[in-house]
Amino acid sequence: MNLSISARGIGFDAAPDDVISVDILFDDHRVWSLDLRDLPEQERIRVPWPAPLLPYLVGESRITLRDSASERSLAEVTHRFTVGEARTTVLDAEGNRLAINKWGRLGKTLDGVDDSFQRRIIDRSVEVVQQLRDMGLRPFVVGGTLLGAVRSESLLPHDDDADIAYLSEHTSPADVAREGFVVGRKLIELGHHVVRHSATHMQLYFYNDSGSVDHYVDVFAAFFTDDGHINQPFHVRGEMAPEQMLPFSTVTIEGVEFPAPADTNRWLTINYDENWRTPIPGYRLGTPRETQRRFKNWFGSFNFQRDFWNETLDEDSASRWETGANWIAQRGATFRAPTLVDLGSGTGELTARLARQRPDRRTIGLDYSPAALTLATREELPENLEFGHLNLNRLLSLGLTRQFGIEGAIDVTMNHLIEQIGHEARDNTWRIVRAALESGGSAVATVHTRPAPDVTFGDPTGWHLSERQLRAEAAAHDIACAFTELTDHAPEDAKRAPVGVVFTLGATPPESAPEGEPIMNRLKRLFARATTHPDTVELESLRARVVALESELDEFRRDSLRVTELLDLAEQSFANATKQRASAPTETTAPVETRTTPKEPTQP
Repeated sequence: MNLSISARGIGFDAAPDDVISVDILFDDHRVWSLDLRDLPEQERIRVPWPAPLLPYLVGESRITLRDSASERSLAEVTHRFTVGEARTTVLDAEGNRLAINKWGRLGKTLDGVDDSFQRRIIDRSVEVVQQLRDMGLRPFVVGGTLLGAVRSESLLPHDDDADIAYLSEHTSPADVAREGFVVGRKLIELGHHVVRHSATHMQLYFYNDSGSVDHYVDVFAAFFTDDGHINQPFHVRGEMAPEQMLPFSTVTIEGVEFPAPADTNRWLTINYDENWRTPIPGYRLGTPRETQRRFKNWFGSFNFQRDFWNETLDEDSASRWETGANWIAQRGATFRAPTLVDLGSGTGELTARLARQRPDRRTIGLDYSPAALTLATREELPENLEFGHLNLNRLLSLGLTRQFGIEGAIDVTMNHLIEQIGHEARDNTWRIVRAALESGGSAVATVHTRPAPDVTFGDPTGWHLSERQLRAEAAAHDIACAFTELTDHAPEDAKRAPVGVVFTLGATPPESAPEGEPIMNRLKRLFARATTHPDTVELESLRARVVALESELDEFRRDSLRVTELLDLAEQSFANATKQRASAPTETTAPVETRTTPKEPTQP
């Protein structure tokens, strides 16, 4: 097989028919795997290097293309990327080998570290399984952990975490979501650092002695629905009988027993496909759209672009938004509320400037990226400054005044936040802005009103919101916008048309077309048109689509995540109020003021 290497990518002849997946190795170190089924069928295959690998393409390496299943070499060539005697290495700061994972990012994998890494993951999984049992739940292994156990009684060599689910007794998604919030809080109480991806998906972070993340354990909820499907967000949904799940079977990982579905073949076929027995390190989960819609509407998506910010932010990131920071700092000196909240505080430079302007003002920087908060708290902070975790993708963010003990009026600042978050987070942000204005405070933001020339979905720093979009969204919350063109910007920002925005109450809603007809009426009209269509094949196709969509809409109507989160927020509020009353100081007890600046936030 002919293998060619360049600084841009890799090229090779079409592999034999029995080869489904190939690994790319640098000096016997696997750095990347490709599922050939995802590539076009052609005699010569050319694939660009993944962006995270590009900084490492220096020096010289012996590059091997091998069959992932049999590990036999298909081709090999020596290539020099840059001049010099250095070998091409893909390592982290601690010397661990890295590889492109299933999400297209560089990370540690079991085939690049010593055996103790696998043992730590196994031991931690045993601990988490027992903790879930102690909560009265029914845990079992899923995903790559189950796949590795069934295939080889070990963890997958290209994996970097453990996957554990618990089988809920509920069949209503709303009840499953509520249970997921409770389970998350209990795990936090047990001392875990929990990063919540949805109502039913949590990731537990475990750290090494240097403070870096060593490994993860994912915890999912699984449940049956009345339509005969087993569900395990974020991906698994398929027909499965209860007797195929219970009673649990047992699988072994490096001599340690774990609970598993009764019919592991059925579960793994739903999770992956009928080829699950064949090693495919480059396999990418393809979740059907209807499954994605169900799970997102039932359980939310709380980690939108978090990985991007965790991997992108560094000590020099603040310079990217310096123009907006200067404009906000000029206005921050005139704010008069006793508390200022900087939403999307990032690495914290602007927040610190605002705190130093008014030492008598409490200043709080809020972000949802652990990397950002770690950078923001890397140095000693002014006495009136603190940082905390807030996820605007969650309805719970509306309780920030309760969460951080804020009383009275608040001012809100946002430096290039609004255009760089999703629409659900923006909806919550507008509500926070309105609450700040109603409290007697002020609210300002900076926004790029035009996209970057190379804008992509994967890079939110290139996104934008036009003045018209901002006015319309703000008006829906009875907020008015006053725009100021920012002229003192870097040359590369000239085409982005950055503006400063001052928000006030009392917007006049813009004239708009009457609301469209309800979606159910549109579906019925579509169905009526389909029943009269002369083409029987198209008729049946349209009929099936309408029935499926009506079924989904019925499920969404019954089970609203927003209702679940509101209930959860109310219960937490009552619980905290009760605790406060119980711990209220007596006449002989003086209240103690506390202040924390968490480096690694935990999400309930």
